[in-house]
Amino acid sequence: METTAREQRYYQRLAEVAVAPLWRIPGTTDPEPAVDEVPHVWRWRDLAPLLFEAAEVMDLGEEAERRALNAYNPSRKFGTTHNLVAGYQLVLPGEEAPTHRHTPGAIRFMLSGSGHTIVDGEPVLMEPGDLVLTPSLTWHDHRHVGDEPMIWLDGLDVPFVKAMRAGFYEDYPGRELQALLASEGDSVRRYGAGLAPANDPWAKPYSPLMNYKWTTAYEALRRLAETGADPHEAVRLEYVNPVTGGHVLPTMACYLQLLVAGTATRGLRHTSSTVFCVVRGSGHSVIGGKRFDWETNDFFAVPSWTWYEHVADPAQEVVLFSMSDRPMLEPFALYREQRA
Repeated sequence: METTAREQRYYQRLAEVAVAPLWRIPGTTDPEPAVDEVPHVWRWRDLAPLLFEAAEVMDLGEEAERRALNAYNPSRKFGTTHNLVAGYQLVLPGEEAPTHRHTPGAIRFMLSGSGHTIVDGEPVLMEPGDLVLTPSLTWHDHRHVGDEPMIWLDGLDVPFVKAMRAGFYEDYPGRELQALLASEGDSVRRYGAGLAPANDPWAKPYSPLMNYKWTTAYEALRRLAETGADPHEAVRLEYVNPVTGGHVLPTMACYLQLLVAGTATRGLRHTSSTVFCVVRGSGHSVIGGKRFDWETNDFFAVPSWTWYEHVADPAQEVVLFSMSDRPMLEPFALYREQRA
């Protein structure tokens, strides 16, 4: 429709007082979410050499506090999805990543090697397949006294926290390593059986269990597989807060999923965005109608409200770890899913 001279003057006057007419704001009446992010796979075989090369380029603790490569969605300058950022982090034998804390919450899924993350004074041994939490505003550092490089997948809610204008960061006093206040694995001894100490109430908004061990999680996954599989999610378990039964962090949910060799899931989409990491096996996903192949240690992004399905290669049991921003949506009744 052609705009008249009077209408042009009217809209100009609106602009001069910094208001916009609702009828000209795009997206306000869209029947479904408008998603800018795109599906993408970050491949271990491409990034691992770059991660080790980073050790030649920068010194941990001197030039930077963390040796991490953050994956940004091709549609964005920052963020693997609009709410989450993921990437690989490397600590070499003998290195220490200084203590700090921040309002963004973080999870670590261990891929190779072993070492310690110290969380609010508790030494947490990180071994392959372990999920380790560093919740919002917990002091944390990484220390490696072993003989093999330790590499893990980071997951943080930084894009969300920045969008909320709630990002705070603090170095440990004197930029020293924090003091050890508990013995190694203290939270596992207290909460690792899925039971809570009766005389030790936990009132914080995140799980008191800082380390979800791979051996426990995988054994539970295999037991669940014996009961059958969901057609859309295969065999899937959620890592939960043992006190509340809810998500491990207020902003992030974490899952472990198994596909029997040669099987596939049916199409699924939901308003939460997800980052998947291939713990073992190989296969592909069809995301938004496009095929994405993946193998062990690769990770990939599924944007919100985008159809996806997973396919395991023949003779390849597939285990997928995933992190989701679902907890950000649920308090406002904004989580929705659709199954094909």
